[in-house]
Amino acid sequence: MVQKDRRFFGDPPEFLSQCSASAQLEAEVASALANDGTVDASDVVVTADHGGVTLAGTVASTQEIARCSQIALEIAGVRHVRNIIGVWGSKI
Repeated sequence: MVQKDRRFFGDPPEFLSQCSASAQLEAEVASALANDGTVDASDVVVTADHGGVTLAGTVASTQEIARCSQIALEIAGVRHVRNIIGVWGSKI
């Protein structure tokens, strides 16, 4: 049996390019949250899909919840933000 080198010609499959774009967007938003001095977003998880970003987790105050959304919306490529962040210790 003869083994041939695997080769791909042309554009990458759409699902791969979309996954990498979403991963890049997640990384940019997470980095912006981590580097912002006004919020402690260490318990916030960022997910992205087709330009939509979801923020989930907990922060210290309702002001930080709003600031997290604002930070995410400032990132190029973010079309909308779904914020499901809660406040530490509050009952859901």
